Amino acid sequence: MKWDGYGASIKTPDNPKAVIDCLAESLETIPAKGPSMRRYGETIAFHYGDRMGAWLGFDKDSGSIYIEAKGETTPRVVEALRSRFPDHAAPRLDVCEDYSGEGAFESLQALIRATKGAKVKGSYVALPDDTDEGRTWAAGVRGGVSYVRQYEPGKMKERMHLFAPTAVRVELEARPHYARDKQAAATMQPLQVWGLSAWTQRVGEALTQCPIPRFEPEIRRYTHDKTTAYIARTFRRHLVEMLANGEDLKRTFESVWQQDDHDHTKYRKH
Repeated sequence: MKWDGYGASIKTPDNPKAVIDCLAESLETIPAKGPSMRRYGETIAFHYGDRMGAWLGFDKDSGSIYIEAKGETTPRVVEALRSRFPDHAAPRLDVCEDYSGEGAFESLQALIRATKGAKVKGSYVALPDDTDEGRTWAAGVRGGVSYVRQYEPGKMKERMHLFAPTAVRVELEARPHYARDKQAAATMQPLQVWGLSAWTQRVGEALTQCPIPRFEPEIRRYTHDKTTAYIARTFRRHLVEMLANGEDLKRTFESVWQQDDHDHTKYRKH
């Protein structure tokens, strides 16, 4: 397993230059103007050859720096950040493995389907009529804790020069949702990232034939009021299914409430 993407958040309001220098050195490049990002007033890009290997945004309100690296140079960025800024958090981690051979796509798809569990849904993200354009199939919920996709990079125009026509990449996109989990993720090796959820632990072990420890977050002890206990017990089956799919319950509930507030406001105006 190897890194293919990495997001890092660093609390360094007094010395962002140290982070900028770290990224520039790791990619052996000169910082340049970065892409437009709504959350960040200004971003800095770090190019590697003809592509952007990483970008950085400085959030003045929170006093934090966010970095996102993508592609084959990600391991270099991860090594540099963990060496110079070991206390950072990792809100996103992409790890992957490449396979090749006739029928590899179907074999890997069958393996993931057999091990992910029935509650974790899978579907095609891209299934072109022309199979030479490359397929993409995924399992899990995008934006959830764990999302797995497999695709044929050797058939995609922007990547075919890097891969054989029969190549298949299996990639895990992990997004820890809680602060302590993000801190823990910043110390994980690629294989360990598969242990962030129960279903990807099973899939990862089937893919690699290696034992993968299940990540065990620190559990906070709560005194539950009667209403919370009633909700948890009454809707347990549905909530368990949502969690199994890697859904962020807080984000889901807030989205529903925001829509309700919008609808109520619209109704009152009429």
